[in-house]
Amino acid sequence: MRSHGAARAQTTLAGLAVALVLVTAVTVGAVAAADRVLADAAGESLEQHRAESAADALLTESPITWSDNGSDAVDLTLANETNATVLAAAVPPLRGAAFRVRIDGRTVAERGDPSSGYTVSRGAVGVNRRTVRRSINLSAEPNTTLTGRTNRTRLDVNPAPNTTVRTIWVDDRVALHQPAGIEGQHVVGVSSRPDHEVRVETTGDEPSGSVDVSATAFDATVVRIEVTVDA
Repeated sequence: MRSHGAARAQTTLAGLAVALVLVTAVTVGAVAAADRVLADAAGESLEQHRAESAADALLTESPITWSDNGSDAVDLTLANETNATVLAAAVPPLRGAAFRVRIDGRTVAERGDPSSGYTVSRGAVGVNRRTVRRSINLSAEPNTTLTGRTNRTRLDVNPAPNTTVRTIWVDDRVALHQPAGIEGQHVVGVSSRPDHEVRVETTGDEPSGSVDVSATAFDATVVRIEVTVDA
């Protein structure tokens, strides 16, 4: 026999589910109403207003942007991995509308049929990110060049027992210095210019061991993003 407490719990859960549906519907409706007011005030169609707002949002804080040192760019890897559901959830002007997002003519997300909607276009910086690695053999050449543009470098210092790594230079700057010896993993900031020379200073007659250098490099390009919205 089902208890009154269980019945009340099921009733409460059912009521909560209905309430959540109503809240979602009201929220989407409120966004649409606010968009309509703003569009009317600016003398724009609702589709134009939403497309303009969505394009601006996609290029600042969205699932396809990458930010570094205050600069925003389109992360082309993230753009390849996104979909319409993710973008609609993150960008309010896309909610409840048919839309299409293209980068350099390639569709990265689409929902419904926005062919009769309004299209806006923006130029942007796009970045491709990749991992770069080099290794310095301390018994051979004490330096290497890490290719690509990056802003931080990871150093994994593994000297042999007879070797002390005192200083590590990145380009013309001392990145790490410890007279008693540097060991283990360290992350150092570097200038965002491309290609960095890493140089190691050691003590000992026949130094040996290694310093592994790695970083996330990013290659920048100019891309065009197009957003079409049919509200």
